Amino acid sequence: MAKVAVLVPYLEMREIARPMLEGYDHIQAMCVEYATTDTIAERARTLEAQGCELIVSRGLQARIIRPLLKIPVVEMRITAQELGSGIVAFKRELGAGHPRLALIGFANMFCDTSCFDDLFDVELRRYMVEHSNQLVPYVEQAARDGCVGIVGGDLVCETARRLGLPCKFTSSGEESIREALDTANRICTAIDQEKRNSAEMDAMLNYTFSGIMQVDRDGSVRRINRAGYDLLGKAPGELLGWPITQLLPNLSEKVLQDTLYQGKEAYAFLLDINHKAVIVNIAPVEVDGEIEGAVLTFQEGRRITEMDNELRRELYQRGFIAKYNFDNLVCESAESRQMIALARRIAKYAAPVMITGESGTGKSILAQCIHNESLMRKNAFVPLDCSAWMPETLDNMLFGNYSLRHDTGDSMAELAQNGTLYLSHMEALPLETQYKLLNLIRGRFLHNGSNRPTSTSVRVIASSDVNLISRVEKGEFRSDLYYALTVLSLELLPLRRRRADIMGWVNCKLQEWQERYKRYVHLTQGAQNFLQAYDWPGNLNQIDNVCERIVLLTEKRNIDEVFVRRQLEQVTPKLLPGSDRVVLYKDQKAVQIAELLRKYNGNRERVAAELGVSKTTLWRYIKKFGIEEDYSY
Repeated sequence: MAKVAVLVPYLEMREIARPMLEGYDHIQAMCVEYATTDTIAERARTLEAQGCELIVSRGLQARIIRPLLKIPVVEMRITAQELGSGIVAFKRELGAGHPRLALIGFANMFCDTSCFDDLFDVELRRYMVEHSNQLVPYVEQAARDGCVGIVGGDLVCETARRLGLPCKFTSSGEESIREALDTANRICTAIDQEKRNSAEMDAMLNYTFSGIMQVDRDGSVRRINRAGYDLLGKAPGELLGWPITQLLPNLSEKVLQDTLYQGKEAYAFLLDINHKAVIVNIAPVEVDGEIEGAVLTFQEGRRITEMDNELRRELYQRGFIAKYNFDNLVCESAESRQMIALARRIAKYAAPVMITGESGTGKSILAQCIHNESLMRKNAFVPLDCSAWMPETLDNMLFGNYSLRHDTGDSMAELAQNGTLYLSHMEALPLETQYKLLNLIRGRFLHNGSNRPTSTSVRVIASSDVNLISRVEKGEFRSDLYYALTVLSLELLPLRRRRADIMGWVNCKLQEWQERYKRYVHLTQGAQNFLQAYDWPGNLNQIDNVCERIVLLTEKRNIDEVFVRRQLEQVTPKLLPGSDRVVLYKDQKAVQIAELLRKYNGNRERVAAELGVSKTTLWRYIKKFGIEEDYSY
């Protein structure tokens, strides 16, 4: 039963209403009280604070309290029968055949009177007010309008008598009170049903193992279940009404706004909540096509263990730290933007990642970005180049030697505990070591020389610039390890396939070398166009090399195309056909000119004739490509 209070402006109404409440199944009467207009607001607020779920009130008092309360307010209206009976009696008292009468008061007190003129042979004029200070002026206006009788409440009748006009007091009798209570009972039925539904929902939510939270359109918490309280480690009073972005500072505000304003679902992303990896889903709550809020579910994963400060400092000193973040990456091309968006999603999970791409495309940089975006970012990032060591040395570096452990210290896999182990040139890993790595991925670590595996938590990121599946087909790489590593995979395209990124990387590397050597340069438009059009077979490694040469070797601040071309040719030499002599001209036209100059011992006229160009054009080519005329070999 819903708790109901009845507040009336007249004592006689209280006496009528009190016994009537006993006949309603869904109403639990808190009180039936007489209230003055001056005290109605404070009394209504007090009742709401005490748990009242519905208030029945009348006229001006109902108008005052309705906007102040969150609970329903049912208004008593004088019924058509009560008002009609009063008008018939008033007409009889006046003794007039077709009197002009004024009905003055608040609209929420009266029923529809549009048919009263014909029914009761009167001319009934309605003067409906918005504020009580309009009542007296409206009585005066009715007198000027020729009304011979006034119908209304206390103040209306008092004013009419002062003006010498007959008046009739409008009272709410048993019928209007019963009609209001009938309406209240129907609303209470719905309140009872809602309380049952809410209790069932709370029981269901509180006995599920997933945390569930409801937020309103503004992102404030409206409801949260017991698992949610436990996960956040806070009491209900510390959560309800709070902005969710304050309770979960790691939650992306963009993700939340996309749900609350665009209706987008956010599925299975990870958050660090009190050092626990938590899988979160967000779904919008829509009512009649309008988004009213969102529901978030939380599924707790493994606990995130952080290194202590002393160990972190030691590992950082040894270089086991990831320096790059996604914000450091150049992503002007659509291909790069798509790849980085995927990498950001992948980063949140602890599953292995395989990164493929040509040499120098930035696989190590991407691995560091993934680590720094992950929930393991406060732990070690341990890189190891599998191609740089002999098989036995590599195996011992990764998995140690149990008998020599006190002499050699922790292995790479141990150092990466609760962090990331990054293995570049994965194809060079021996088959025996591949099996041990597979076990590591599955959470089991075994020292070389020990028969007691221990549980471990290491995220493995691997990279390769060869086609591993072909190695699998040849039996040179374990298929089970291949499929374990490629649960999540990323491909880094070469720069020639994402040309929009080239100048961003050039400027980035130039800036690094300029800051290091305190030598500052400026690329002409011709130099920029040349660098942009170049294929960069060595990708980022080659860009880094060329940018360092430019900064170190230039004798002037403005760098033109000729100087840039020369640096590229010198770092990418080419052999002359039929000779082991290196020629430093990468451009095919330059190589052809150099060969012809050698063939004709520097005779430009004969070279120009064979090329089909003028001597002036040949001279321009020689200057453009910076060809040195040394043909004594």
